[in-house]
Amino acid sequence: MKKLALGLGIVFSCMIISCSSDDDNAPSQPGMATLIFPENNSECTAGVPINDNESRIPFEWEPSEHTDSYRLRIQNLNDGTSQEYSTEATSLEAVLRKGEPYSWTVTSVSTEIPETTESESWKFYNAGDGMESYAPFPATAISPEPGENITAKGNTVSLQWEGNDIDGDITGYDIYFGNANPPETAIATDLEESELDGIAVTSKTVYYWSVVTKDSQGNRSRSEVFIFKVD
Repeated sequence: MKKLALGLGIVFSCMIISCSSDDDNAPSQPGMATLIFPENNSECTAGVPINDNESRIPFEWEPSEHTDSYRLRIQNLNDGTSQEYSTEATSLEAVLRKGEPYSWTVTSVSTEIPETTESESWKFYNAGDGMESYAPFPATAISPEPGENITAKGNTVSLQWEGNDIDGDITGYDIYFGNANPPETAIATDLEESELDGIAVTSKTVYYWSVVTKDSQGNRSRSEVFIFKVD
């Protein structure tokens, strides 16, 4: 009987060690790549001209842990079109239109697991020939987050966003809000702050909003349409 108990104890111990070993050898999720260039909220002047309308831009980022390859995604913030490239390196060149605003991200990919990790999103302007002033970058939503379901306290919500301009001359924001997509009613104009409080809403309703950012040179940009639902 003692021999049987001893044998079972050894088997049980081996099972624990085996399970622990399997957990230790489980593949890790890829780390987040740190972006380097083009710098965030900047004018990129490093492009090599291809023709009158396009230039070749270098992209660089730091390597991330547990990563076998990277996906570089570049989006034109004016028309919403995007380009995507896959590479095992930590740099890549892409041909972009001059004088246009772009955002870019890098997604870290592992061959061992399906989960991926996306970097921060950075914005830049590809320098245009003879351009002395640039329109502000389209604003990004902070709160509510795009697609978020929220609970409205007192049947009101607050909108928060972030605006950036490489010339540093933003003068104000116009806020469009409503049930239509895209929203056509400006509920506030020439706001100096990037927040608007006390907006009346109704439960079980979907709302759309966008931000027009204006600068001292008369330039303006309109954000994408953001959406949220009130529970």
